[in-house]
Amino acid sequence: MPKQTFLNLAEEKRQRIIEVALEEFASHPYSKASLSNIVARAGIAKGSMYQYFHDKKDLYIYLLDLAAKEKLAYIQKGVDPYANFFTLLEQIILAGIRFNLENPRLGQVVANAMEYKGEEVLQEFFERGKEMSLQFFEGMLQQARDRGTIRKDLDSRLLAYVLLGILGSGLSEYLLDTMGISRREFLTNTALGEKFSEEDLGRVTSKVIHLLRNGMEAKE
Repeated sequence: MPKQTFLNLAEEKRQRIIEVALEEFASHPYSKASLSNIVARAGIAKGSMYQYFHDKKDLYIYLLDLAAKEKLAYIQKGVDPYANFFTLLEQIILAGIRFNLENPRLGQVVANAMEYKGEEVLQEFFERGKEMSLQFFEGMLQQARDRGTIRKDLDSRLLAYVLLGILGSGLSEYLLDTMGISRREFLTNTALGEKFSEEDLGRVTSKVIHLLRNGMEAKE
């Protein structure tokens, strides 16, 4: 977590460091992201960075925490917690897609964290975050099963992984693919997200919910 010296920085300078760091970690896996690149682009001395954070891992975990909190707050604003299971699920998926398109670097940092490969130094942190997400979805699924909304024979753990994948970068990447936009292009030109209309997002989300409903919904 950041040191007090970072929190004491002027808002503009603090946001500049965050934005540059997000670009670096969204564009590279943790092991290949460079503090030297970050400080050079942020216009600060490398020694200053160690006055703000203990090390690269400290900075990265701060960004992950920031991204996760912002995504959760964004999703919570877009859902009705009292809606039925499939309506709520559709709202969560739609809000998750919107967040990734409106905040591509934040979304990519979270997605990279959930899809890590070989980042031993961060494995415990990643596994803890993944397990929290899986437990959230398993809780949703258990409530839906108890209410008779979904089939009782479904594997909740498997479905939780499916939902986690959908809310990661899966659907966002599908949308980019339909427009012929690569992940790298999107990260370097965030305005490309404006190409997707609400109709585009709603249509894709409805298709996903249709597939899930056909496989999960309890039959009367």
